[in-house]
Amino acid sequence: MFHSNFHVITKTPLRVSLLGGGTDFEYFYKLHTGHVINTGINKYVYVTVKKHNKLFNENYRLNYSTTESVNNLKDIKNDIIRECLKLVPVKPPIYISVISDIPGYSGLGSSSSFTVGLLKALLFIKKKKINKKELAELACKIEINILRNPIGKQDQYVASHGHFASYKFLRNGKVIINDIKNNKIINKIFLNSLLVWTGKFREAKSVLKDQKHRYILNKEYLLKMNNFTSQGQNILKKNFNLKLFLELVNKSWLLKKKLSNRISSNRLDNFYKNCVKNGAISGKLLGAGGGGFFLIFFKNRNKKKLIKFLKNYFYFQCLPSKSGSEIIYHNKSR
Repeated sequence: MFHSNFHVITKTPLRVSLLGGGTDFEYFYKLHTGHVINTGINKYVYVTVKKHNKLFNENYRLNYSTTESVNNLKDIKNDIIRECLKLVPVKPPIYISVISDIPGYSGLGSSSSFTVGLLKALLFIKKKKINKKELAELACKIEINILRNPIGKQDQYVASHGHFASYKFLRNGKVIINDIKNNKIINKIFLNSLLVWTGKFREAKSVLKDQKHRYILNKEYLLKMNNFTSQGQNILKKNFNLKLFLELVNKSWLLKKKLSNRISSNRLDNFYKNCVKNGAISGKLLGAGGGGFFLIFFKNRNKKKLIKFLKNYFYFQCLPSKSGSEIIYHNKSR
């Protein structure tokens, strides 16, 4: 049961993936075990779920990049909202609003952050307690099993867990999480980086479908990327060397480009080359590819030169989030 007068707001981090992207897909980890290193960042998706009062005529009012007002659950066009409400039904009339610090289709895992944040709100309203792994798996169920989106599992886990961590996706479906807790290491990595907008939004599905179709050809690259992630974890846990870690990020990006000819382009390759000419020492395109944000690393002495080159680009510096998806407001009458 839940209280009839609910109002809940969740805050869920977007993410940056450093190593291993592509190995978190079921077709890979079921055979070889996947391994990624990523983190939630201090940019967020906010989801509000609120009970409507009798003055509203519709059962469902939804505000995201567009607005929907419908009476029947099956008529909701937003796939994630519709399927989350089917899985965790809340009696209408209800209002759902989504606000993000960064627009979707930008390579920061926004759809999974949205899914995790909405599920957390609905479960809170229903007074159902689940842990972070269970929340991530519910989001995977929605996005991968029900909606059949061609994506992996890392985005849902980092949205739920939040911290800078290593994630191993085992063949039996279990996930092992190892937090990277050394703030000195984390600061060295992220205070020497920028997220730079490439100027292009992109739809991940076509790129990821192409990767899957090329799996036999890509298997060798994915195994090497898996090995880079293991090396990266050892560097982070034992003898940290920023140069060696960033070399792995760069090597992994060069391999990732081989997974599909849709991941990069001449324009994106030239942009990265120009960043290197102007002080960058490593980098990678985030998300599936084709556009979105480039994560660029630099040495402190080259920061001014790089920023001068980027004067016509939108960029910002990010830091790891302090937590995963969380409730930041609920009415006391719940």
